[in-house]
Amino acid sequence: MVLPKKVQDAIDALLGSSGKSDAVLRAAVFERTRTNAGGIPAVPGALELRALAEKIDERPWTVSDEDFSKLRQAGYSEDQIFELTIAAAAGAGVRRFEAGLRALEAAGDEIEVRDAD
Repeated sequence: MVLPKKVQDAIDALLGSSGKSDAVLRAAVFERTRTNAGGIPAVPGALELRALAEKIDERPWTVSDEDFSKLRQAGYSEDQIFELTIAAAAGAGVRRFEAGLRALEAAGDEIEVRDAD
């Protein structure tokens, strides 16, 4: 599905090479929450990072300071945690946005079929 240019530009900027966290890791976190599948590369703190991404994706209201503390203890800086958190939230948001676009498209198709009858 083609995203609006401004949305795609924001994703490209988020996942671009500049940043404090590894761009490949940001992209993996983004895709994990965007597709609700995929894995986090085997990096230090991968379990904690996967747990945070799953919380952001499935139940963001449960994210707590403890989640971020675990990542700090695993060696992530505040900037890295911020970037990875934004990547997870953006992926989940894009997945929901795309679902909304598909629903609108389906509703439009349904209206066209009814109008043709």
